[in-house]
Amino acid sequence: MKALFYVPPPQYNRRNMPIDRLYGCNYGYDYKPPMHLLQLATFMRDKSRWDVRFLDCPAEGIDAKGFERIAGDGGFDVSVSWSTYLSAEEDLRAARVLRRGNPRIQNVYTATAPTWRPAEFVRDNQSWALLGEPEHTLMELAQVWEGTRQQEQVDGLGWWDQGQKRSGFRQLLNVPDLPIPDRRLLLGTYRANRLDRYPVTAAVFSRGCGFRCTFCTPNAVDQTIELEFKRLQPVYKDRPPLRKRTVDQVVAEMEEIHALGYRAVEIADNVLTWGKTRTTEICDRIAPLGLQWIGLARANMLHDVEMVRAMARAGCTMVYMGSESFDDGLLSDMAKDLKVKDVVKAVQVCREAGVEPEVSVLMGASPNETWRTLFHSWRAARQLGTRFVHFSVALPSPSTELYDQAIENGWFVDGDFVPADNSKDVIVNLPHLSAFELRAALKFAYATQYLSPRGLRQQAGHVGSLVDLRHKARSAVKLFRFLGERDQARNGAIPPGRVTAS
Repeated sequence: MKALFYVPPPQYNRRNMPIDRLYGCNYGYDYKPPMHLLQLATFMRDKSRWDVRFLDCPAEGIDAKGFERIAGDGGFDVSVSWSTYLSAEEDLRAARVLRRGNPRIQNVYTATAPTWRPAEFVRDNQSWALLGEPEHTLMELAQVWEGTRQQEQVDGLGWWDQGQKRSGFRQLLNVPDLPIPDRRLLLGTYRANRLDRYPVTAAVFSRGCGFRCTFCTPNAVDQTIELEFKRLQPVYKDRPPLRKRTVDQVVAEMEEIHALGYRAVEIADNVLTWGKTRTTEICDRIAPLGLQWIGLARANMLHDVEMVRAMARAGCTMVYMGSESFDDGLLSDMAKDLKVKDVVKAVQVCREAGVEPEVSVLMGASPNETWRTLFHSWRAARQLGTRFVHFSVALPSPSTELYDQAIENGWFVDGDFVPADNSKDVIVNLPHLSAFELRAALKFAYATQYLSPRGLRQQAGHVGSLVDLRHKARSAVKLFRFLGERDQARNGAIPPGRVTAS
């Protein structure tokens, strides 16, 4: 079976910008490899012996006309798209183009959007939705097409049979059984604003998180799994379990990344540092590779200076910690299981060990957020003096407990969640802050952090090459464009621009 795993050209969405498929919640200032889709493509090639073409139009510079040529000439039996909330519209448009080129093609959709609302994607007997974790569902769907299995026997599947149907819950797979994603299938060029070596790639070594933050939208595959997991639990109590690759597997993948010529890696696990012994062993074994890499970790997991020094020796140049707020009361509201003092200590330890820390301010993740708490968090974040502070406004996506709170209390501007970019858009009115105020606060935070004399000096001092300079210049242009957008208040809110499949 000849299969196309693809990301459509950005001309198919309303902003004409690439939509991130790795974290799955924004257009982004840099475009990252769609690793979850690559993992699925590699799995199907290895397990079902599919003839796989991986097409990433934004990374390969393929526009709408180029995509239409490929659709008409490819002769594909099946197409597979990784459809986030934001990308639903462009993915459905691309599927129609593929159908025109080959009327017999089977269109398969997976990730958050089809798991949330499969009826928007499954509209005929040649369209299918993979609900939750996709690998085994797609493998069994292939058996349906081969005539060796009935679609009713495939868990985690949405299909058409005189109307939309959906099957039972797909049990979670054993993550160590997954193959290493084959980066030889990636033909495009990727960027990462916090890495200054090229070429760059991304990696994901685990699924799940293990913590209970009410607002959290983890990376794109875990958002998808949590959506389907939550559907079976009317009361949101538990999250899917943490599942990790073995130490040997992590080292083997990093060795392969090095062998393919990559010089830098963004590790997109929800948390990177699962225990001192495991983290130190991985770092000691990958240090000889000379790769530069960055990752995410909880602040209270960054208090051991020996472990963080091992990370630095292994090439870790920056670690992002989700500090979210510098008010202990708000952190408690979010079930963050973290104190402000944990963040302060983690920043100190990282600096002592030679790893640059990045903190975050997530606005509106608690109904008790006010202008006072916002200004307090901004001041506290600036006093830490980190080069990067990640600012965003909480988007209560359907997989979260915050979503349930927003529905119950009527916070949504449009009555329910609508797809939005969490780096720019606001879709809720909170008890003490309107959506208009939250967006104004977001702009103020970005401007004071990155356009102040100190902020400009910090960014200018970390330009490593002409390529890096061009990339940072493009990011700056996008920031200025966002800051210059005129906000129109509508019932106190800023409409994000609805992007749905309808």
